[in-house]
Amino acid sequence: MIRITGGKNRSRKLFIPENNLTKPTMDKVRAAVFNALNGEIKGKNVLDLFSGSGSYGFEALSRDAKSVTFVDKEKDAVNVIKNNAEMLKETNFTVFQSDVLAFLEAKNGQFDLVFVDPPYKLDIYQNVLDLLEKNEYLKDNSIIVLESEKELSINEEKYKKVKLYNYGLAKIYILRK
Repeated sequence: MIRITGGKNRSRKLFIPENNLTKPTMDKVRAAVFNALNGEIKGKNVLDLFSGSGSYGFEALSRDAKSVTFVDKEKDAVNVIKNNAEMLKETNFTVFQSDVLAFLEAKNGQFDLVFVDPPYKLDIYQNVLDLLEKNEYLKDNSIIVLESEKELSINEEKYKKVKLYNYGLAKIYILRK
């Protein structure tokens, strides 16, 4: 089990998929990310890619995000997200069972904040960034949070690197469009 670290649902536990395909982001890592995003959540539309348990998205809803769109291709993950939403009594969300790249090709709206947390073995960060840009998912001043186990090469002409956090294997990049 993992917990929500702040907001109206602080300390509430979240279910996680019972498979080896999902690696939930540790509570202390999410807490650091949301502390870095201080004041950047309330009223925002959030996209949680490779959602797994939905921990990033539910953390955002707990901190007064306007809405969250969850995307994960695994049926177990989608069911866990729905169960977590029901347990937390959250209604301002949508969930898509889809491959993330296919979802991003379909032009599904614009977002203020995007979480990108793929399985570490997938090296698709640049593909995701390219599709977010190409299909106009990002508003002016949108924030992208990337979680990776290795150093990423970020095009600083397109994105301003706001913060880089290191937590064990996890490297968290916070970028602003």
